[in-house]
Amino acid sequence: MKRAFDMCVVGLSLAATSCGPGLDPEVVVHAPRPIVSPETSAGASSGGCPAIGHTEPLIVDWLATRRSDLGLAMKEGVAVVAYDCTTLKLLPQCKLAGSYSYAGVARRENVIQLTNPAEMQANVPFGAPALSTAIEGGGANAIDVALAPTGKMATTVASVSPQDLAGSCDGATHFVRAALLGAFAMTPGSRDTARTVDQVFAAVASSAASGQGGTTTKEGELEACRSAKPDAHAPTERCQAPLRLELVPLQASKAAPSEPPAAKPGGAELPTLSSQCPAGTVLSGAKCSPPSFAPAYLCDPSDSRACATQCGKGDIGSCYHLGIHYLTGKDLPRDDARAAELFEKACGAGIAQACYARGNQQMRDVLSARVPADAAARAKVREFADKACDLGDGWACFSVADWYLREGPQAVLPRDTTRAVALLRRGCDLGHGPSCSALGNLLVEGKLAAKDVAVAVGVLQRACEAGQPEDCLELGDILRKGQGAPKDGGKALVAYTRGCALGDMRACNAAGSVYAAGDGIPRDVAKAYSFFEKGCPETGFGADACMSLAAMYEKGTGIPKDMARAAALYEKVCGSGGCLRAAEIYQRGDGVKADPARAFSLYEQACTQWREKKACDAFGPLLESKDKERARAFYADQCARTQDKAACASLKRLGGAPR
Repeated sequence: MKRAFDMCVVGLSLAATSCGPGLDPEVVVHAPRPIVSPETSAGASSGGCPAIGHTEPLIVDWLATRRSDLGLAMKEGVAVVAYDCTTLKLLPQCKLAGSYSYAGVARRENVIQLTNPAEMQANVPFGAPALSTAIEGGGANAIDVALAPTGKMATTVASVSPQDLAGSCDGATHFVRAALLGAFAMTPGSRDTARTVDQVFAAVASSAASGQGGTTTKEGELEACRSAKPDAHAPTERCQAPLRLELVPLQASKAAPSEPPAAKPGGAELPTLSSQCPAGTVLSGAKCSPPSFAPAYLCDPSDSRACATQCGKGDIGSCYHLGIHYLTGKDLPRDDARAAELFEKACGAGIAQACYARGNQQMRDVLSARVPADAAARAKVREFADKACDLGDGWACFSVADWYLREGPQAVLPRDTTRAVALLRRGCDLGHGPSCSALGNLLVEGKLAAKDVAVAVGVLQRACEAGQPEDCLELGDILRKGQGAPKDGGKALVAYTRGCALGDMRACNAAGSVYAAGDGIPRDVAKAYSFFEKGCPETGFGADACMSLAAMYEKGTGIPKDMARAAALYEKVCGSGGCLRAAEIYQRGDGVKADPARAFSLYEQACTQWREKKACDAFGPLLESKDKERARAFYADQCARTQDKAACASLKRLGGAPR
């Protein structure tokens, strides 16, 4: 039976009301279980509930009603939850601006076997008490979970603070960054038997208890998932069950989004893998487990000895980290061949970063002539580059797109703008903000890709949501002017407001200008003033916003007229026409005490430093009245440099000759 999650999240064309009423969105996890090794007594733990950081729990134990509520929240914006040791509570009335998009990923089927309460709590925390009961009594009891992921819904929103939330948000702790989709089957098993994905699905299919939760359940069809394409832009029918959530904790204050740096040729800044497992557990394959129960686990990437040990025991992520150590030669003797071997091994096992690392290494070897620059070598670069993106890593898609855009001596792959655009689009769909930013600008400029501003609007929207303030400004300008997309002052204002909140003073000025002009929205001078003021702080100010604020004080638009304040603000942004305007005020004594000396100095500054013609036209006569020799030299410079007829005439009048 098609689940509510499918209809509400993936079938976005359906109205929310068609999904029926949701039940209580609180998922009760019961009393907290300390995440300790089975041999450690619960009473020895410190108790309480420590803060939960970035985590990726499985939700295969959820019922359809819980999935439906989650689906509705993800359709209406970015889902926000309250998550502690006892509950995961969806907060449907807590609003966070943003959206999700779908991207297929290369299928990596696997079976996770959970053998003790600590693993239950770490991997399926919401159903841990019930599932743990099923394996009580010791022996070889276990829970087998077969996963066939084929894609994910992801938002570009990467960092959220309480200030970003609106509505009823009491208790909010995390937001849903992504949901992994596909098919799953869960059933009791035995730690003495390692079953395949097919065997677990078959076991569930034969059970009359399947489909209603508990210890035996499944959702999705395995064959449908096996027909899914990794480059799909929409989920495959009967293969769109939510398997795992990525929950990111709210930050105390707004932090700039951080993305892994572009890797340097030597590999010193290749991205490392991190474990999102709860405290007291380690990442062992695809599950979190107490170290004493993990045959091998992901090493600390900075510890070459630990990485060698865990790689030797079979942990693929540790092999990737070990390859980085061999490539950089910091803690181990440099060995490019060994690094290549480890990268290829990890890439083959589905580590996207390892595929990127191997492709980058191969490209470096071609450029340095370590390997022949022939078709086979170039094909190898392309193979690893494309696989890195296919495996679902947005950063890898973004990074390898650059390889297809290079020209000249740094180019290894044939220039292919179509492929680069496709990679950026996929990176954007995978929730990578910089990919959206790069793609949006390509579509607006129309230089390397066909110009399509209408499509760029949606892409820039996601870049803006990701925290790219310049893209919020670009989006707002497109919507306000209606150039290539329908004009919409209200939506432009939303984009400008977001950009202003992210620290772009130009966006603050633009938002203020929309309110001041009533451009597609009711005119509101008070709000215009507020945005202009935000864009003109004491430090880090924006010139445009300061000019707009000064103009409000000069004209008395919605606020008492204050020429002294206007002149001070104009002086603050001298290079944007401010000194000229302040000089005119002081020269005339317009609402302030006339100050010829100050006017003279400001005209001189605006003319000589900022080359403003109107300021130079005013400064020349004032200088002439003070010092004709200086004035003659000034006019000579103006005449020679700008060919200004008035300056040349004044030079001739003072007895000078053009240079």
